[in-house]
Amino acid sequence: MIATPPHGEDVVYQEGQLHAQVIDRAEHVRQMVEVWESIRGEALSHQQSLELVTEVAETWT
Repeated sequence: MIATPPHGEDVVYQEGQLHAQVIDRAEHVRQMVEVWESIRGEALSHQQSLELVTEVAETWT
């Protein structure tokens, strides 16, 4: 999760199976934001996602 507090820099909350951590080191936060934006750039739009889920669900019945 990337959080932007009202006053301050972005921080990242990262959760795993055994632990969670808050990352506030600017370089690491920047890298994680870049990765997130890259993933978002490949994602379908909300409408396209709904259409795909509907299409796949219809093949299961």
